[in-house]
Amino acid sequence: MKNNFLKSLILIATVLISTVKTYGYAEVEQSVTTDVQPSVAISKLASQEAGTIDPTTGASSGLNASFKLQTNGNDENYDFIVSAKINTIDGEVSAYGQNGCLLFGNTIALPTSSAIENAKMGNKKNPNVIAYPLNMSITSPMSVEFGNSPIYGDSWIVKVNSGTEGTLTQSIGQAPVNNTYSIGEDEAGTYSATVTFTAISK
Repeated sequence: MKNNFLKSLILIATVLISTVKTYGYAEVEQSVTTDVQPSVAISKLASQEAGTIDPTTGASSGLNASFKLQTNGNDENYDFIVSAKINTIDGEVSAYGQNGCLLFGNTIALPTSSAIENAKMGNKKNPNVIAYPLNMSITSPMSVEFGNSPIYGDSWIVKVNSGTEGTLTQSIGQAPVNNTYSIGEDEAGTYSATVTFTAISK
């Protein structure tokens, strides 16, 4: 009886000793990613968009416009073009002329295409269109130069040069380009041009 009891105690002790609780441990890892696409923002800053022209000399009271450019991309993501349009009898044409001057056309007595071409070259015989010299500047490291775009024609082209933010300022000279204003040819009225800053995704 003692033997059986002792065996039972040994058996119970052995079972208790060999019974060990096991805790499981599991870990799952997940990486979550999202892409930020190249983007650009263009906004117009303070500008002087309306003025007067002296009818005896063609001198303008001075106009200017500024654009703020921001991008998170680089030189390979976008082309930036500053284009300008003027209405003619034959439709819209580029309002930038030789050396980047800006042309203004009469909004009622529309100029002809030949008048526009003459004004762009600084030649006479350009009724109802007046050209003014233009200064275009942008904050570093961005740069701007006059050129020709296959889509927009004569235009100003902005190079990002790895910059992310810049301010482009367009200032119009007061004295008209030689031979583009004549009190006897340019009719009274409103003269205008439409300037557009465009970002084109490559």
